[in-house]
Amino acid sequence: MLGAALLALAVAPPPAAVPPAAGGEEIVRAVRVEGAQPERLAPFIGIVPGRALDREAVREAVELIFATGRFEDVAVELRRTEGEAGVEVVFRPTPAPLLASVRIEGDRVISPRSAMRTARLRFGEALWPSRLDRAGRDIGLALSRRGYWEALVEPETLPVPGGAEAVFRIRAGPRVTVGRADVVGGDPATPLGDLVRPRPGEVYRREKADEAREKMRRRLADLGHWRAAVEVRETYDPGRGSMSLVFDVSPGRRMRLEARGATLPARLLGDVRDLVREGEATSDSLEAGAERIEAHLRGQGHREAIVRATTEEDPAGTTVVYDVQPGPRATVASVELRGANPLLLADLSTQLGRPLVDATVEEDVRLLVARLEDEGHFEARVEAEVADGGGSLPVVFVAQPGPRAVVRTVDVEGPALPASADDKEPRELAVRPGLPYRLRDVASSRDALLSSWRRAGYLDARVRPEVALSEARDEARVSLVVEPGPQTLIEHVVLAGLDRTRDVVVEREMVLRPGEPFSFERLLESQRRLSGLGIFERVQIAELDPTRERQRDVVVSVQEAPRTTWSWGVGYSEQDRLRGSIEVTRRNIGGLGRTASFFARGSFRGSRLLLNLREPWLFGRQLDSFVTGFWEEENVTSFSYNRLGGILQAGRSLDTRTSVILRYLYQDTNVFNLQVPLDEIDRQYRTYTVSGPSASVIFDTRDDPLEPKRGLFLGADLQLSLEALGGVSYLRGFFQGTSVRRLRPDLVFVLSARLGLAGTFGGEAPLLPLPERFFAGGDYGPRGFPVDGVGPKVLGTNGQLYPTGGNAVALGGAELRYNVTRALQLASFVDTGNVFPETRDLVLSRLRWSAGAGVRYRTPIGPVRLDWGYVLDPEPGDEGRYHFHLTIGHAF
Repeated sequence: MLGAALLALAVAPPPAAVPPAAGGEEIVRAVRVEGAQPERLAPFIGIVPGRALDREAVREAVELIFATGRFEDVAVELRRTEGEAGVEVVFRPTPAPLLASVRIEGDRVISPRSAMRTARLRFGEALWPSRLDRAGRDIGLALSRRGYWEALVEPETLPVPGGAEAVFRIRAGPRVTVGRADVVGGDPATPLGDLVRPRPGEVYRREKADEAREKMRRRLADLGHWRAAVEVRETYDPGRGSMSLVFDVSPGRRMRLEARGATLPARLLGDVRDLVREGEATSDSLEAGAERIEAHLRGQGHREAIVRATTEEDPAGTTVVYDVQPGPRATVASVELRGANPLLLADLSTQLGRPLVDATVEEDVRLLVARLEDEGHFEARVEAEVADGGGSLPVVFVAQPGPRAVVRTVDVEGPALPASADDKEPRELAVRPGLPYRLRDVASSRDALLSSWRRAGYLDARVRPEVALSEARDEARVSLVVEPGPQTLIEHVVLAGLDRTRDVVVEREMVLRPGEPFSFERLLESQRRLSGLGIFERVQIAELDPTRERQRDVVVSVQEAPRTTWSWGVGYSEQDRLRGSIEVTRRNIGGLGRTASFFARGSFRGSRLLLNLREPWLFGRQLDSFVTGFWEEENVTSFSYNRLGGILQAGRSLDTRTSVILRYLYQDTNVFNLQVPLDEIDRQYRTYTVSGPSASVIFDTRDDPLEPKRGLFLGADLQLSLEALGGVSYLRGFFQGTSVRRLRPDLVFVLSARLGLAGTFGGEAPLLPLPERFFAGGDYGPRGFPVDGVGPKVLGTNGQLYPTGGNAVALGGAELRYNVTRALQLASFVDTGNVFPETRDLVLSRLRWSAGAGVRYRTPIGPVRLDWGYVLDPEPGDEGRYHFHLTIGHAF
């Protein structure tokens, strides 16, 4: 629905006027709601019996009832009874026509389901007159696109049990077909008739004619007619129901492009030619090409480059001429910084021997100022001195650092933020005693305080920084003066658009609740949490009357997603041969946000079944829970296996940094029909059973999980399997910690440590089942070794060494990450670690060591990482002294 609340107020009839009082002030004797959902509407009525009648409160109650989107009229009546004092206020809402079904009458050229999809109608949506008219127009336009040019659609609503039926009476008229389609004009040597669409005899669709017109223009442009124009002329014959098409072609003169005055790279000329051709050789596209060439020349050091575009006519056509005046080329002879520490020049873009680019010099000036400010020089100035002209020129950066101050005290003046006003921990202030005084730290601290107060409902809060410098200007006393202003609270939350979904599903995800502070941050967070449920196609939260100062009414308007979706696929692989899959998802089961999905895949060699049920709130608490059951079997070349199991998982975030996950896992794997020795197949295929609970705790303060620049990550995972529950008896723990520290804007240092300990009990063999043991070596450390190449190994029946893993692992690493550009990063690292058969064998002196370097390329799903690792302490049997590792994501 189009924002049910706003739509209701815009198109529904105005509420009945409240009758005036006979004279003087009247007392409310009682308040009653007659008709549908009295208990649901009662919270919106702020009229209190025993008090004077407030007509503004009556108006607001009517407005809130309309905002639900479920009523087309609200009548208000003041009832007076002889012999009784006061008046009774009665609200009589008339239910809106909610869509229950769709029917097509007349010419059945479209199905009811297709009509709903075309008009974007939803069951349970209010069929206001404007909405119904728009649906009729959408269906009419869809029919015209299908060739029914004279289609007439008359919409109407009829009451039916459970709501209203949308009836569309259609008179389609004749279906228009193409009688003739001709191409006129143009060059006979350039045939275009094969591009004509639709062809004679086909149903006329205007979008196909437009596509054909554009293809003709592009073909002419590719042949040199950059200014070609193609128009489509339509002639409709109603008597025959046919359309005659004429593609009128004006190819224009052939055009070519050349550059004079300098030799330009062929690739650059090709790019400019494409730019001009796509722009149809207009003056704007010619100017854009000139700017592209100038930018290239200036990037090569031609600081005074000038490019002008002109056109020349000759019998062969039109030539676009770029007159290039590159001017002298300048290179950097030296780079010097005066007035400040020369170490600040590190990693500037202006470097010895490179082309001298004025724009790059200006960027470096800003970077040097920022570096001086980072050291506390709050009035730093930097100017670049570079001679005009070309040749080998020195670049001198003249710095005026000014005084350097250290923060002595930081005070927050004004009232304290109420303890219950904000449900989030306030951000730490960037400006702190003992640190260099930096203007950006003061601004960041001001924003942090302002964000906390505004989240607490103080929308007009102001934070004024005041800085007092010592007489020597080497110390700064920072005061942040808070002026909170009035607090804005939420009075009502109106839910609109809910059909199958229960109110509690929305209410429990909302951070905006009646009586609590209103803020735009809370509004966006509520919208994000509701969208994350996956049961709504659209979520919109808006203020009903944003002009109110102390109280706000909020309308939550949602559009429910289809309850059932499914997908299927067919494929082929050498192992499975022909295989197919199907997935069915059922959302919002019981109207409580639950989701169930079923996945099945089958082939001639095996099959897999997966059933998953998600419950976002378990036992009335915010525990995001999953129940998963799986079955898979496969017959491969050298063995067969089947696997049966299930997972029960519940997780909860304790705060913004800490989360806890609890699981119960059962998995039974059975391997049979072995055709090769067991040690020659992958370790995940072993006959064993795991059954028992596990728990994970995560503490994460990193600023970005994919590309962190600062923060701490701590994780602990414990898994217990018991023979009494049907599995192998063991206890397994894995602990990890990573610290990320930003040394400077382009340099990050990362330190990581990981420890895994496990043991069996109850008469089991000392070592865990092979798939549950720890392994090390490869992409995630230590790098330089092959995958699983660190730790104990055994000699297989084929003479090869196979890793056995162990009950203990210790890993560590340090890495420097240097940002070359926004997308490219270089790194150097040192890794250490080893795997030990049992926990009693863990000795730190037996850790293996490696070092290396790598490059990362940032992508939306994480960095693509290529590392080269070198083994520092090789042992007999090691598979080489170095290895390359290519994967996605950081090693730690």
